[in-house]
Amino acid sequence: MNDVFHDRQARGRTRTGWLTSHHTFSFGSFNDPLRMGFRALRVINEDTVAGGSGFAEHAHDHFEILTFVLSGTIEHRDSAGNSGFLQGGDMQLISSGAGTRHSERNPSATEPAHLFQIWLHGEADAAPPRYQTLAGVLDAGEASSTRLVAGPEAAEGALALSAPVRIWAGKLLAGSRETQALAAGRFGWLQVLDGVVSVREGAAAEPLELRGGDALQLVTVRSVDLTAVTDARWLWFDLA
Repeated sequence: MNDVFHDRQARGRTRTGWLTSHHTFSFGSFNDPLRMGFRALRVINEDTVAGGSGFAEHAHDHFEILTFVLSGTIEHRDSAGNSGFLQGGDMQLISSGAGTRHSERNPSATEPAHLFQIWLHGEADAAPPRYQTLAGVLDAGEASSTRLVAGPEAAEGALALSAPVRIWAGKLLAGSRETQALAAGRFGWLQVLDGVVSVREGAAAEPLELRGGDALQLVTVRSVDLTAVTDARWLWFDLA
């Protein structure tokens, strides 16, 4: 494995009358044997769902399914009786475990919903499914912020994952800086959600400019320095 820059323009694409989706890894009709995931990460899709449309009820098992809504609204319903609305900035986790069925719909008649959906390999295949949400994880605001939003241990303000992965969500106002680091033996994934970020991998490296949809896969690099060129939102995955 190597450190890899994943260019948003090299992603697979699905486009229907109601959905535009970009796939970092193989998904659906997009099949690339060199893009089958990284560590626990298996799916990273950037979706735009037209108003009044959505994903009909379908089944999942095994995976930890994370949804980060950037703008618009998504309505969730599942076979365990959970239902609710996710607004821009909100995060949802479905630990599908032994199996669940759910649907996701944009209830607006006119406004699209823009989201990232990310699947992680789970480690609780025999467990009943669990549903969790966090509000305002990626809200636009007047200050830069970074927070732990999910992990395998119980933590205040973070969702409980059935996977050895920790996830931070961040927003940087233009000109702000942030550093993320990895412990020995861990692997990193930086996913830019929107905006433009200048990223330096290690002290001596030349900076890379990442835009929404771009990502960095980190194997040998132990830290990254981020500087926001514009206001930007991003996710940082610390992976076993």
